[in-house]
Amino acid sequence: MQRLFGLIGRGRVTRANSAPDMQQVQLMLTADELKDGMEHAEPFGFTACPEPGAEALALFLGGDRSNGVVISVSDRRYRVRGLQPGESAAYNSAGHTIVLYQDRIEITAPRIVLKAAEEVVADTPLLRATGRIEAAADIVDNTAGGGSSLAAVRDAHNDHTHVEHNGTANGPTDPPNLQV
Repeated sequence: MQRLFGLIGRGRVTRANSAPDMQQVQLMLTADELKDGMEHAEPFGFTACPEPGAEALALFLGGDRSNGVVISVSDRRYRVRGLQPGESAAYNSAGHTIVLYQDRIEITAPRIVLKAAEEVVADTPLLRATGRIEAAADIVDNTAGGGSSLAAVRDAHNDHTHVEHNGTANGPTDPPNLQV
């Protein structure tokens, strides 16, 4: 009967180590039972390093308290609230979130970095920015129809002249007074 009662433990994370192949946590279980180096079995494709104070559930195989694995860690201090049925979120203790709502996805963070070895494709009829857009390389429009680079348009505008003006027959005018 003692082994049956010892199958499940609830506690708080006191320390976490995400360096090993399987993350390890130290738990303070109820009745001041400290368990160190417990493996945290995380779901495939998702990992998180919990902060001290996060809540955990552990299973002890065969009721053997020396043979446990943490199956769930959560932290009510930072959990995203107010989701509707079918919605989900990823979050951290700094307040950054990725929320999958029924009608949209919202990413909230002070800085978002996308890294792609080949390309990032936005297949949408409208791409809107509320602030300035900067590019380290050239910007090309209408690429499906041959396109033209913004640098080429700028150079053509800045270098062009008009013939038969400035009072000189068959002579060019000055370059544009407004450079792009």
